[in-house]
Amino acid sequence: MTDQIRLLEDSFDQIKPNAMAFSDCFHRHLFANNPEVKSMFADVSLELQEKKLVASLALIVENLHNPDALTHALEALGAYHVDKGTMVEHYPLVGRALLQAFEDFLGEDWTPETAAAWVGAYRTISDIMLAGAEHPNDFLNGELTFYEWLDLYGESSPTLHKLVESTTHFKYGAK
Repeated sequence: MTDQIRLLEDSFDQIKPNAMAFSDCFHRHLFANNPEVKSMFADVSLELQEKKLVASLALIVENLHNPDALTHALEALGAYHVDKGTMVEHYPLVGRALLQAFEDFLGEDWTPETAAAWVGAYRTISDIMLAGAEHPNDFLNGELTFYEWLDLYGESSPTLHKLVESTTHFKYGAK
């Protein structure tokens, strides 16, 4: 296991018990620092966004040892976000909010090494998503989006399913 993967896994493990508050913190930073993006979430359930953020991070962290498994899913996620109005310039805004939320939650454990690991991970994730965003029709016509893929495959993981239900307001099977 590389040191960076260990840092990502360990830091994510620290936020898991408070994942709902972490998601709230992320959105607070995103909207406070970038009020212009808040309108993009006007017709979106924040409860569902909370679930998607936590589940996406959990799935990514759980697959750090198998990054090829995530490439197609992350490309599809980039395509999905283009369809929702996300532009290239939004990615750094999200990255900053994510890093700020980790810093808030990790406190003294937010070391320069941990920060560098998350900066590198986010850069890689963004690059893959942006590659998918360049050709959204390749991923949205008949292909599963990231969230459909997550619903079909990722959330079949009992660990991920339990994490989402125990750390968010989302309940499976609830309408």
